Amino acid sequence: MRILKIGVIVILLLNVTGCRSSKVELDELTFVYGVFIDKGKEAGTVEITINAPLPNRLNSTGQPASSGGGDGNTYSTVSKTAQTIPDAMLLIQKDLTRQLSLSQLKVIVLGKAYAEQGISELLLWIEREPSLPLGTYVMASPGSAKEMITLTPIYEQLPSDVLKNFGSEKYMFSTTIKDCLFAEASGVGFAINNLSFGKKEETSNEGKSQYWAGIQGAMLFQKDKMKGTLKFKEGRALAWASGRLKLAVYSVDWDEGQSAASVVFVSTKSSKKINLTDKGPVFTVKLKGKASVIYLRDSKNRDQEELSHIITERLSDKVTSNLTEAIRYSQEAGADILKLGLLLEWNDPKQWKQLKERWEDYYAHEADIKVKTDFRIVDYGTAK
Repeated sequence: MRILKIGVIVILLLNVTGCRSSKVELDELTFVYGVFIDKGKEAGTVEITINAPLPNRLNSTGQPASSGGGDGNTYSTVSKTAQTIPDAMLLIQKDLTRQLSLSQLKVIVLGKAYAEQGISELLLWIEREPSLPLGTYVMASPGSAKEMITLTPIYEQLPSDVLKNFGSEKYMFSTTIKDCLFAEASGVGFAINNLSFGKKEETSNEGKSQYWAGIQGAMLFQKDKMKGTLKFKEGRALAWASGRLKLAVYSVDWDEGQSAASVVFVSTKSSKKINLTDKGPVFTVKLKGKASVIYLRDSKNRDQEELSHIITERLSDKVTSNLTEAIRYSQEAGADILKLGLLLEWNDPKQWKQLKERWEDYYAHEADIKVKTDFRIVDYGTAK
């Protein structure tokens, strides 16, 4: 019994000792929250910028400390240019006193010029970098990726957190590096949020300019090639069809503009079906949603049943038009964002085998895609 007690005590003592020598202490790490990738000024180069928090400028509650040197920022940025992404990361590491860690990476932002030249190098790096979280969001900047770091966080601590929330809240697309790798390996397309960026009219308390970021649409890719961009309305409809959209607000009018309504979709769903015919596969994309009326102006004081019919009819026309236009453009670009090729492979492997090698061309010129909607008004608030 005594030997057993001693053994238990020894085990407990071992559990309270420090980390093993092969491990790295937390205070010896720099956790990277954002990676911003731009095309280098010299041909064949890439510029990498990282965004990382500064723990020494945060108090125990995670809020900015009341005192401290420097400009008071709770985060730092470092940029380096090299021939490859790993080389640029190595150059960044050489200038830091702590070891870089990508285990907490939240977002990767692509500069427009870098995305236009193709992202094959990025995908190769992602495939071979084991520390990258598969849930890291990927999005694009309207200009350089590095400029996004200058945005002013209001509710968050870091610019990277602001951008991460654009993905996690599903305002449009919530594309991760896992989605990119899956699409590239499957030979289909994917879409990422195309951000907007601008200068705010007001300045900070110190008189410095402030910048904001938002979502202006979507950027389309087929495998590792950027194929084009969509505006907000079409991008939102495509995100809905992809099962990415969480919340959507739409406004419609009738009676030559004398009557109008705004609704928020409290439930958004989508489905894709294929009908194999003698003339080829026919794809049907269906959007379903339950909406709550948040604004209503009816010049003829109609009853609820008639209003529901009018509003859902107008909503169906509007959303169908947006999605039809988005699909049409994706076909022109040859970017199978809805992954209809995989749907064909699942239902008719033999035909997919025949079309696989020329799927981009088939999708662009021959794919027959129809759009359907099924919307329902679930409440009119307290006034109706």
